[in-house]
Amino acid sequence: MAVNVGLDIGSTGVRAVALDTGKQPPVIRRIGQVDMPEGAVVAGEVVDSQAVTVAVKSLWKKSKLPKRRIILGLANQRVIVRQVDVPRMSESELAEALPFQVQEHIPIPIEETFLDFVPIEEFTTPDGEPMLSILVVAAQQEMVNDLLGAVGEAGVSVVAVDLQPFGLIRALFYGDFDLDSVAAVVDVGSGISQVVLVRGGEPRFVRLLQQGGADFTTALVDGLDLTWDDAEELKRQVGVTPVGEDAPSGDDDEDRARAILDRQADRFIDEVRGSVNFYLSQNDEPALSRIIVSGNGARLPHLANRLGSVLGAKIEPARVIEGLNTGKLSEAEIAAMQPVIPIPVGLALWEG
Repeated sequence: MAVNVGLDIGSTGVRAVALDTGKQPPVIRRIGQVDMPEGAVVAGEVVDSQAVTVAVKSLWKKSKLPKRRIILGLANQRVIVRQVDVPRMSESELAEALPFQVQEHIPIPIEETFLDFVPIEEFTTPDGEPMLSILVVAAQQEMVNDLLGAVGEAGVSVVAVDLQPFGLIRALFYGDFDLDSVAAVVDVGSGISQVVLVRGGEPRFVRLLQQGGADFTTALVDGLDLTWDDAEELKRQVGVTPVGEDAPSGDDDEDRARAILDRQADRFIDEVRGSVNFYLSQNDEPALSRIIVSGNGARLPHLANRLGSVLGAKIEPARVIEGLNTGKLSEAEIAAMQPVIPIPVGLALWEG
């Protein structure tokens, strides 16, 4: 039984999925999440390693997860993802030559990073030179080592560190090789959000935004002088203005709250739109066909529809469970993690 465990360490929680990848469809054996203390992880980076270790230990004890074959997700502003065109060569040759081929595209010293790449497509230049487009991932070694250290202290064995956006695509586009359209995946986390452009089932562009659900809460705390808990509750109750409705007048507390959330939503959507437009303008690509949303932050009422309206694309919720065998899990267990399950599932689908 080939069981991988995808581990997602976020600002508000730690989540894991144990997936039997030897079955078709893959079977979820275990699933779980625990809260993360505030401030222990900020925008994907470990600030309090001891708190992270305690949270991971608690998750493993609570959910009875396997302690081996852990695939750890990575997503923060100290990870750089660039599309680079290189001379066509074998994968082993490219792995050896990678630091020299991409150093001018990475704005930090190559010797201070862990490098990896994902092939995108082969092409030939007008002069007949065979080339290969790749997505290069450069992660700062210190940051990765801090994360590995905190998890290792919990007594679990990490076999791979994978970029969370790659996990998302693995989970959401398994077997999808549609080359005639471009889709966007927007995962709205607490402190960081991920925008991934996908064509032919492969990631073509990745951007990590230092914005998320916590920014909406902070805006309410600052704008209305609320406690964090009260702002969280009000955020979920009010949401942003639905598409087609007039902007709030500001006559009462709910109107003022919605106006604040609308402004924050506009800032967030502008960042997503900028990422999408940049990719589409740089490549001979079809128009954006759909946007798949995931993450707890995407639960903010009417945010997803507002995003789809601005970008002119159909909105879909991430549907990972439909392609998996949920084994002996209860509907309540699955429902509790439905919005955040794509990342740990995609990490667990890693094949090495």
